[in-house]
Amino acid sequence: MTKPVQRHEHFKEAMAEILARIVDFPRNIFVTVVDARITDDQANAKIVLSLMPITAKETALQVLSDNKHEILDAMAKSMRLRKLPRLYWAFDESNEKIWEIEGLIEDLKEKGEI
Repeated sequence: MTKPVQRHEHFKEAMAEILARIVDFPRNIFVTVVDARITDDQANAKIVLSLMPITAKETALQVLSDNKHEILDAMAKSMRLRKLPRLYWAFDESNEKIWEIEGLIEDLKEKGEI
């Protein structure tokens, strides 16, 4: 693996571990780190999450916001970063698109079009 790829993979694994250890999401919300990237200057980090149910985005963002300082403290300790990045959260919407496509296919089957 190239150095940037290794750095991103390490960052992704570290963020997954930190979120699992630090953040207590409500019982009905399941969150998984799909991707995480940090800029070379460590100023910004984007963490892409898979979320179930997909309708819980606002709740998940609020929980992450409430735990921001604990997440950053854990990052500082476990990753030994020179400076702490600004965190940006995003959601993987591929599951949402899959459900939408499956619904459209079922509609077409019911209509006898396929």
